[in-house]
Amino acid sequence: MKKKTIIALAVSILLTVNTPAALAAQVPTEDCSSEAVLANGQPVTEENVLELLRQIEQDWPTGTVWGTRKTPGTHKNEVPCTQARQVMDAYRVSATYGCSGYASMVSSLIFGDEANPARRLEDLEQIRPGDIIFMVRNSTGKVWHVTVALESPNEKNAFHITDGNAGETVQWPDRENPYGRDNLDCYRGEGKSYHLEVWTRYPESIPYTGDSVMGWPTGLDK
Repeated sequence: MKKKTIIALAVSILLTVNTPAALAAQVPTEDCSSEAVLANGQPVTEENVLELLRQIEQDWPTGTVWGTRKTPGTHKNEVPCTQARQVMDAYRVSATYGCSGYASMVSSLIFGDEANPARRLEDLEQIRPGDIIFMVRNSTGKVWHVTVALESPNEKNAFHITDGNAGETVQWPDRENPYGRDNLDCYRGEGKSYHLEVWTRYPESIPYTGDSVMGWPTGLDK
């Protein structure tokens, strides 16, 4: 009986520690002695993140097969993703397969494996390219979908995203379509089925500027 009690207590502690709230409470320690850099060695700026996202779009274009481990011929995340995995583990989703595995890969290809610790973003109007976005069911608190932001929300709170496991494929915005942006207002207020929780890997020392509003032009924006 004592052994069962100890095991139950250990599991309870593990579940309490490994949650989004617990992870958010861990204040990242930034190395102020050197400039924060991306996976390619360039400084952490929104412009440089957008450049990497454009390259990722070329390497993983719309229509690339990306589903769950049960999807025939699916691709998966094979990139070292220490920081991204910590966030996915907190939400109890995969850092390898599905939409969360795709988001883990994209985040790691941009911000690196262990550098640029993830932190919870409180002001969703300050979403920036490369931020990880969780769509969470209000009824259960469980993750429904995970995406990556391609730009900051505009004056209508609309912004483009990229995602994996969207019909078991990778999806990017249609360059010719002026519509198709996600919108913060779809997830705020009463009566909504989902809300957004966003994690960023931009160091706190690099403030939001708004330079990436409409940073992923499509259709009439081009």
